Amino acid sequence: MQTVSEILDSLKLVVSTRSMSRAGTNLARFATDDDPETVEARLTNVAMLAEITGKCREVALEFPLDIQKKEDAEEVNKVLEERHLTPVTLAVNSMVPRKRGVLNHRLMYGTLSSPYPEVRVASINNILGVLQLMRDINCRQLLLWIPDGADSPGEKNTVDMLDSILKGMRQIGLKIRKSESMLLGFRPYNPTYFCTAVPDWGTAAWLCRETDPSCRLLLDTGSLLPGESLDSVMVSMLYQKILGRVAISDNRLGMGALPAGSMDSGALFRFFLNLLNAERAGLCSLDKLAIELKVETRVDDPMENMLTAVENTLHALARASLVNPDELKQLQEAPDVTGANRVLRDAFVTDVRPVVQHWRETSNLPVDPIAEYRGRTKKD
Repeated sequence: MQTVSEILDSLKLVVSTRSMSRAGTNLARFATDDDPETVEARLTNVAMLAEITGKCREVALEFPLDIQKKEDAEEVNKVLEERHLTPVTLAVNSMVPRKRGVLNHRLMYGTLSSPYPEVRVASINNILGVLQLMRDINCRQLLLWIPDGADSPGEKNTVDMLDSILKGMRQIGLKIRKSESMLLGFRPYNPTYFCTAVPDWGTAAWLCRETDPSCRLLLDTGSLLPGESLDSVMVSMLYQKILGRVAISDNRLGMGALPAGSMDSGALFRFFLNLLNAERAGLCSLDKLAIELKVETRVDDPMENMLTAVENTLHALARASLVNPDELKQLQEAPDVTGANRVLRDAFVTDVRPVVQHWRETSNLPVDPIAEYRGRTKKD
């Protein structure tokens, strides 16, 4: 049986460059002079995060935020090598309009399901161009988000819309090499007002299977519908072998993304409890399933938010590791519901800070990550 420290060692955390910047709202973005505004600055902060926490050396970049053309790849590769970071994913934001060309303001009507044939073709070619940029930065995974939908009932025929999405995804899937893979992410209520082309996890999983054998789902906890169980959705995806990554955060109705565990530490505890149960059942492996820390906030230092996200995650995993699976299963099979809940409660209320602190010390990491970061920035 693994110790808590060994389980903490096996945790694989990924960070997106977008999470290193200050987020905004539909009203404004309150940027400060200290916020990283270039890909080099964002990657430099990721490297600092990795040095302080011992995690997050694997990074997800985004098009067009971090890289837009082939010339950018040389700069990105240089920074990644200097900072000892590994690019694991290149995400495509296909809804960003251009001032010139076909992909202009008409993207408001959609990408793969646009009523304009030339926009549909250009959207597919745009994604295939990003696929080549992915290869230029020695990355092997493409993250695609389908933003299509309708803002009003008469805007689109929903049958035709999903058919266009399916055809477009299949064309993209044909270009994925055997050494590469795809992640599909979606938001069931954003950005369209009336309906989305990909309305639920089942439809998204079906699209993955129809696209390419390598295609898997990105489970974003910020995209759960009200009342939807994260525990049930995650386990279902693991059984279907369709889960590729989990992006964890705390939010309200998908607005913003606070560090996971900020608002509901119990949910994060249960997430890791179910993940460890799934690992014991042979459904996954903690050291292979990438968990992305998603943070998008208007206030507080973006780096301190990320440090908080790592700390909350380590604490939640440590608490979940304290649960005796054999004792819990025996009580559940009795069934002794009260006794089982007490086992979970005892683990949840345990102060695991000394355990995490010991893990940091034995890993030659700063005991207080935020204090270390503040000390570094003060010196600079």
